Amino acid sequence: MNTRLLAILFSALASAPTLAQGSDSPLSPLFDCRAIENDTERLACLDAQVETLYRSANTGELVAVERSEIEAAEEATYGLAIPQFRLPRLPSVRLPSMAGNASSDLADAASAAGTATTGSTATNTAAAASGTRRVERNEAGEITLIEGLAVQDIDRDAYDRMIITLQNGQVWRQIDDTRVLYSRRQPFTEMTVAVRSAALGSHMMQLNDRGRWFRARRAQ
Repeated sequence: MNTRLLAILFSALASAPTLAQGSDSPLSPLFDCRAIENDTERLACLDAQVETLYRSANTGELVAVERSEIEAAEEATYGLAIPQFRLPRLPSVRLPSMAGNASSDLADAASAAGTATTGSTATNTAAAASGTRRVERNEAGEITLIEGLAVQDIDRDAYDRMIITLQNGQVWRQIDDTRVLYSRRQPFTEMTVAVRSAALGSHMMQLNDRGRWFRARRAQ
């Protein structure tokens, strides 16, 4: 996992919930300028707050990312043993362009996922080797299901449990003894898996969108 990506995400998401709290948002001083009736004073306030945001952006203290970039990173880290990223249910707010290329890792992740959002459920689709990827989220914005993840290889461990490597680099290990049947004549690269959230932070996986679900844990 790219540690630079994680650092940017934690920085961005640490401040994301504050947007919902209004006065605690780093943008609140800028928005407060709108209430100033005197044109000259209002312009001076806006200039000062924009300069403050500009300095914070250029020093890396404040990082602006698009919602689609955070969603793509959530998908990339789904199943890892780290706190799950959660999006505030708010319209996205963007700052002016920053100097440098601080969010390029997020942009690269987002370029692999087109996003369509309806109400409280976001559905992301991207072309896969043998199908269409679909992402479901609950009312809190948490990922609950990803379908259509393209498989690269399937191996077996000493207990005959599957080790599934996906084309996006993720590796998932079967952790139960469910017997999963699939055609030995079908190339692994033509297969897909679905992964859904289960109780107590565990995950279930299904091969080729059919057959039995089995318990799986993300290894990397």
